[in-house]
Amino acid sequence: MGLRSLGVTISIGSEHLIGQIQYSHELIYSIERSTDPWEHDIDTHLKPGKVSVRHLRSFVVAAKTGNLTKASRILCVSQSALSLTIAQLEADLGLKLFDRSTRSFTATAAGAEFMPVAERLLKDMERALLSMRALGNVERGSVGLAAVPSVMTLLIPATVARFIQDRPNINVYLREENAEGVQRRLLAGDVAFGISNIWQEDAQIDFQPLFQDRYGVMYASPSALDESDDPVRWRELDKFRVIGFSSDWGLQTRLQSRNIPEGVRRPRYEVSNTTTMAALISEGAGVSVVSALGARRPPLDGLNFRPLVEPVMMRTVGVMRRKGQILSPAAAELLARLLEAMPAQLSVPNVILAPGLR
Repeated sequence: MGLRSLGVTISIGSEHLIGQIQYSHELIYSIERSTDPWEHDIDTHLKPGKVSVRHLRSFVVAAKTGNLTKASRILCVSQSALSLTIAQLEADLGLKLFDRSTRSFTATAAGAEFMPVAERLLKDMERALLSMRALGNVERGSVGLAAVPSVMTLLIPATVARFIQDRPNINVYLREENAEGVQRRLLAGDVAFGISNIWQEDAQIDFQPLFQDRYGVMYASPSALDESDDPVRWRELDKFRVIGFSSDWGLQTRLQSRNIPEGVRRPRYEVSNTTTMAALISEGAGVSVVSALGARRPPLDGLNFRPLVEPVMMRTVGVMRRKGQILSPAAAELLARLLEAMPAQLSVPNVILAPGLR
């Protein structure tokens, strides 16, 4: 990583700053090292563009103290090593930064001009390091998550509420979408990860299954479906008006099997959200096919659900990430918390956990 100013490149190598740089009447540094970092691997034939943070530190402290002995004591290096480091910096810049005499060690006009630049670069570097440490420690940052409605309503809120309480400086934004919308937001980089069933196979997406839930028929009482609690055969839905979802919902894509009645595969009545669907079912307009977890989500949870058979059909829901993506510390922590909470949340009828969550 490098910073450039006035043609000088400042590179960070093996040095590991563990203290806080303080700028007052003197500059204090704390360096973690097993051997003196100033006294080994010194290139006496420094090539242009090889100025390091070490050179800038040495210059600033020497200029502030005006005394090599004091400066070397502050930097915890020998006086000869400090003198050589400053000489390397001068050789690289092609000018003298200090006037040297037996009685004084003062900055030249060029040194005085370079001083605020060197201080600013060091301060900027310290701020950058502190900012990156905060990001790594989940003390700042943001995380975005997209999920299908049943997941967003039933599996996300409790965990996110605890995360917000524990990480008050992390910005969190949630996007409730159908399966198509989750994939679209993920591929656009709008969210760090999504939790959904697959809308369309995409080579750019990694999918980790979390659970399967069974499809069933949702209806309101009184109904002919009240006569039994047993599973319902798909062909029996030919007797009812079926209210389906619009084509951008992944469900309608998955219902195109030949074993599914025509009225379910190509419903005459379509809606784009579960609120409208629940209202129509409650008014006796028809029945609908939904997933078992979706049936537990308000407002559908006030209606009746019976699983469908012949065939048994399942929805597979999982975590979606962009292939090759590395999650930020905040996103990784939120995802880990969600996965930890899911086994208890999904201990309900007609839902099967993936092996990795059991």
